[in-house]
Amino acid sequence: MGNWLPQLTSINDPIADDFWSYETDEGVQRVVRVTIGRPTPIPGDPNGDWYCPLRIEHRAPEILCMVGVGPVDALGNAMRVVSEHFQELRKVSPRARPLVQSP
Repeated sequence: MGNWLPQLTSINDPIADDFWSYETDEGVQRVVRVTIGRPTPIPGDPNGDWYCPLRIEHRAPEILCMVGVGPVDALGNAMRVVSEHFQELRKVSPRARPLVQSP
């Protein structure tokens, strides 16, 4: 059985976009961009299920499509992944400023 979810390369309709900082096990501060897209019906799904695109930059290799039985369920599942992901890390802080690389 193939993957029936869209293979997204970008989130074109974000509903939430933020930078979060955290500390690695080595004590290095990192900043990642967290983007959640608008819940969307799964094309051609006979059950009428929805997906919500999610990207945690530098922590997941691709955009994840979190599935739910409706838009609120799909959004809730995306938020649960974000929450669980950052509970595994130390010194997490939303509204971080992106790190600026020195020239």
